[in-house]
Formats: sequence, structure tokens, C-alpha cells
Amino acid sequence: MDPRTPGGRAPGSRAGQPPRRGSLPEVPGRPPQPRDVHRSGGGSPPSPRSHPPTQSGSRLPGAVAALGVFLVTLAAAAADSYIGIGLGRITLVALTASSAAATLLVRRRDLVTTLIAPPLVFMAVALLNIALAPSATFTLPTMATLLIQGFPAMAIATGVTLVLTLVRLVTRR
Repeated sequence: MDPRTPGGRAPGSRAGQPPRRGSLPEVPGRPPQPRDVHRSGGGSPPSPRSHPPTQSGSRLPGAVAALGVFLVTLAAAAADSYIGIGLGRITLVALTASSAAATLLVRRRDLVTTLIAPPLVFMAVALLNIALAPSATFTLPTMATLLIQGFPAMAIATGVTLVLTLVRLVTRR
């Protein structure tokens, strides 16, 4: 008989069995305490490396994504200006593709940044294109012409970004 308890067994043990590893002794009048051991049977908690990374930790900030869209579109605009006059299809494709990629890679809380980026990026690229072009002068009619001709590019890129933003919000990705 064990002198620790009146029934002759150690506290917390079942009749005729030794106490379980990691369990706390039962105290009369108190509810049983939860075990500190995980159900997998291991005695230590899982390491942080065993969990997949969180969505927000593996995604780009909105400003970095918008900067990426700007740089890709600027490079495409330079190629467009070198090949032809003004901002054309190469700029349209680059703006749309980089905006779509930015929407897929950005954090969920920064989706609005990528949604409003295409028109702003196109305007900034158009301003730089006018400023750096030796034959163009920076006047209101020049800027208006570039923005009117570039409206389809801005609309298509914003439309693609809007669809991808809605998909990400609905699927919670």
C-alpha cells in the first residue's frame, strides 16, 4: 500500500497503474488539470517550422508591388518608344501582366493599392515618356493625347486587377 493516499495508490494514477507521464496529480475538490502534452504523443510543442507560413508573411507589401508594376511598365514604354511612336501594345501588355502579377503576389490588406495602381502607373510612365522624349514637349494637349490613347490600357489593366482582387477576396487567399 502506498502511504501517499488513503486508497494506497499515487495521486492521479488509475487503480494498479503508474501515473501517466506529463499528467498532473489529481487534487480532491479541484477539476482535473489539462495535460501539457500534445495529442500526438510527443512531450514538446511543435516547432514553428512545422507550420506553413502565414499568407501575410509570404506576400509583398503594396508599395513594393506598385513599384514593380511601375518599373516593368516603364521598361515596356521605353521599348515601345524605341520601336514606334508613343505608348502602344507593349506597354498595354506589360501594364496588364505586371498588374495581374502584383495582385496575385500582394498581401490581402494591400489589394486596394494594386487596384488603383494601373491608371496611376500609366500616368507616371506617360509623364516620364514626355519628359524624356526629345521630340515631345510637355503641354496639356500632349498629356491629354497620351492619356486618351492610353485609356484602353488603363481600363484593361484595372479590369483584370479588379477581377483578380474579387477572386482573392472571395476565396480568402
